[in-house]
Amino acid sequence: MTGGRNTEPELTNDRARREWQWLCREVGETVARATIAALPGNRRPYPLNVARALGVALPPEEKLPPLFVPADESVMNAALAQARQVLHGR
Repeated sequence: MTGGRNTEPELTNDRARREWQWLCREVGETVARATIAALPGNRRPYPLNVARALGVALPPEEKLPPLFVPADESVMNAALAQARQVLHGR
């Protein structure tokens, strides 16, 4: 907490999570959280409000980063093979 205010963003859906991820990449998580702490009045710490306070425009949805970065293909294939064995009882 900074200045007595919680610095956790309010992430209500996947888009908000992606917007927060983008903001943290653009300005840094420390700056984004400090901005939450400094939001005036009762403004909720939605990524859009944080971006506005920073004077940054959020990109369109198709330009936001994916929530999950695909793992190494061999690791992914091994996990899928293991899941298939469990599902098929082998």
